[in-house]
Amino acid sequence: MSTYLPSRSMAWKLFSLLLFLVYLGCSSSSEGPNGDTSEFQKHVRDVEALSPEEELAGFEVPEGFEIQLFASEPNIGKPLNMAFDAQGRMWLTQSFEYPFADTTGSPGDQISILEDTNGDGRADQFTVFADSLNIPIGIVTVPDGAIAYSIPNIYHFQDVDGDDHVDNRKILYSGFGHHDTHGMINNLIRGWDGWIHAGHGFSNTSVVAGSDGDTVTMVSGNTFRIRPDGSRIELTTTGRVNPFGYTYDELGYTYSVDCHTSPIYQLVKGADYPHFGKKPTGIGFGPALMDHSYGATALAGLEYYLGDQYPEEYQRSFYYGDVVKCRVYRATPNFQGTTPTINQEEDFIISKDPWFRPVDVKLGPDGALYIADFYNRIIGHYEVPLDHPGRDRRRGRIWRVVYKGRDVTEKMDIGGYDLEQLLAQLDHPSLSFRMSVSDQIADHFGDDAVVAIQSILESEDTGMEKYVQCLWILYRLDALSQPILIDAIGHANDTVRVQALRVMFELDELDPSLLQKIEITLKDPSDHVR
Repeated sequence: MSTYLPSRSMAWKLFSLLLFLVYLGCSSSSEGPNGDTSEFQKHVRDVEALSPEEELAGFEVPEGFEIQLFASEPNIGKPLNMAFDAQGRMWLTQSFEYPFADTTGSPGDQISILEDTNGDGRADQFTVFADSLNIPIGIVTVPDGAIAYSIPNIYHFQDVDGDDHVDNRKILYSGFGHHDTHGMINNLIRGWDGWIHAGHGFSNTSVVAGSDGDTVTMVSGNTFRIRPDGSRIELTTTGRVNPFGYTYDELGYTYSVDCHTSPIYQLVKGADYPHFGKKPTGIGFGPALMDHSYGATALAGLEYYLGDQYPEEYQRSFYYGDVVKCRVYRATPNFQGTTPTINQEEDFIISKDPWFRPVDVKLGPDGALYIADFYNRIIGHYEVPLDHPGRDRRRGRIWRVVYKGRDVTEKMDIGGYDLEQLLAQLDHPSLSFRMSVSDQIADHFGDDAVVAIQSILESEDTGMEKYVQCLWILYRLDALSQPILIDAIGHANDTVRVQALRVMFELDELDPSLLQKIEITLKDPSDHVR
């Protein structure tokens, strides 16, 4: 175990003490399985680490579900964020020196590609794509590699020759604050709009501009979006304490989980949200979906399950981790009109091992949920000194959660699909897989896909899922016509109408005749459309 103990200034120590006092009352009520609170209340776990097999034996999941070990040490280290590429492979960011920013340029922190080549549900091929990184958190794959955060920049890591090893490291955006390493840029996802959306974490201040020169300033909790080419950054919301999770649903609503305050927020573009002692603006804060906390300051990762491997009861639910209580929660959204509320369901995963630290949750292209486990004796950033020698720096696990009898182990590889094959997948039951297909079409085929997509929208047999994806692809390709938008806003399906309005909101200008059509939707029978 590493014993690297860099010095810290007195100002940082005083700041840590202040935050420790703020957090202490919110992070000490963890309860283990069967009401056991002893070990799960301790900031430094007394018990020793378990092997992956021993940890696996201590999980509790609902009847019919099964947890499988997808990967563990020594093949991976301390996992932070996950993403999947068009070949169905997992890309994993790992930091061995966290919570310390690396100052040596050592090869430790890295991005790895994990692949299950024999279809048994377990990774058997591990490739280090990029090393010598600095607490990489947040990653999305792109056709020639990945875009990811590593102190202090968001980089485009380019694989020019296709050998799964980085060749060029291009800085896309710089100026991100990182004095507090538990509240940095995280959970990058590609949105409906083709932009990359991300969270900005607690207590750091960032002043960032794209190549267009337009600058944004972010202080503590925020969300923002960036163009993948480095040209522009925009704030999407302000407020919250430490967002560490990002997802969206079929209606185009986006959500984040906050490590500290109300667990899940619906993100209304341009809205402001609570922070320590913050006063609301004249129009109030954006909506909180839950009016309670968990007695912990460590919620992490967020996924909305829309697929067909899980039973209906477990679909359209949020899944997110609690790294203090060592469990994964499930919550189901309900709408009263357009006002979202959350029903807290029975805990999805409970661990008997107090080292289980679920920091990320992702829906894989195979329909399984993947859990990144930062497996550690210590998870607290303020509650325990950063240089405490008990912090583990080598163990890490990835868990795969499937429903028995519906487990799909074949790799969902669309990397070599032609345009016709990709278009046929746009109505796939999994929303995240449909989004991946849309990215593949927009990124690889571009303008060559426009005519085929327009034909799909003209067909009366096109289902809602495919129709919505096609609308957004045409938006990304700057190929939306007036007739297409008029048809979409008058579509019989209200989800299509909602998404059509979202598309038009992104356009720089609209024809007056189209604005008249939009005005009619103020009397639409659907609450979401209105």
